[in-house]
Amino acid sequence: MKVVDNRGLSCPQPVINTKRALESLSVEDAGLISIVDNLVARENVMKFARSQGYLAESTEDAGVYRVTISKDGVGGRLPEETLATPRTNPSGTTLYLIGSDEFGRGEHVLGIALMKTFLFSLAEEGNQMNSLIFVNSGVRLACEGSAVLPSLKRLCELGWTLKSCGTCLDFYGLKEELEIGEITNMYSIVEEITASTKVITL
Repeated sequence: MKVVDNRGLSCPQPVINTKRALESLSVEDAGLISIVDNLVARENVMKFARSQGYLAESTEDAGVYRVTISKDGVGGRLPEETLATPRTNPSGTTLYLIGSDEFGRGEHVLGIALMKTFLFSLAEEGNQMNSLIFVNSGVRLACEGSAVLPSLKRLCELGWTLKSCGTCLDFYGLKEELEIGEITNMYSIVEEITASTKVITL
């Protein structure tokens, strides 16, 4: 079996590494073993594997968990072409309205880290053709020096639309620093909110 060593990695990296390894399995491979060193990662990896129709079992030795993922789960393994192909959104378009460069309220450093993890996970999910609109301090995420630019570029490659509020960029003096996406205005933002199937505000 293929082995994926995720020791020392924090959420969501163990799940993402496991996902990539599953996508690369050949027809001959029986499955893989994902190694993690904390209980949260073990639970997340097992939940992901089972959601994909695999059988997942775990053993523990001195705080190290070996999650064995087999192709003969109840739901059967997914075809390789299905695993490797980015998914469209079956329920229509989703607009993410991001009003801050932090995720949640509380400790600033934690909020910054959570936003980075959220956008990274969103890009790895592989859904296509949704939208991100950045307003207020959220526009900083799309500007030069932002730690989330690789994730935003990945979303653009998947066909996502990225827009930043021009008034907000002006307020923070960032219009010349915009690195990715286009500039929009409040009227257009209202139009997009109205036209979207689902709007998620962060």
